[in-house]
Amino acid sequence: MNDRTTHPTNVNPSPISSTNSGKNWKTKKEIAGHFACNIRTVTKLMKGRILPFVKIGRFVRLDVGECDQAMEKYKYKSRYEI
Repeated sequence: MNDRTTHPTNVNPSPISSTNSGKNWKTKKEIAGHFACNIRTVTKLMKGRILPFVKIGRFVRLDVGECDQAMEKYKYKSRYEI
């Protein structure tokens, strides 16, 4: 018996949605739309390590929830809040 017949070569990996544990991955363009800013601003925030991101080769993805949490540090509160 040949090794090629005992080991299937076209095994389908599990779908991404089951392995991402509920994360909402977006591109830089989509995150820029979420924050109503320019893509260059998102890139600067990534280079400054303010926005967390995942880069695999040339593909960059950001989680919306993690980006929202990261931006909370820079949120100004109103003087008049009780």
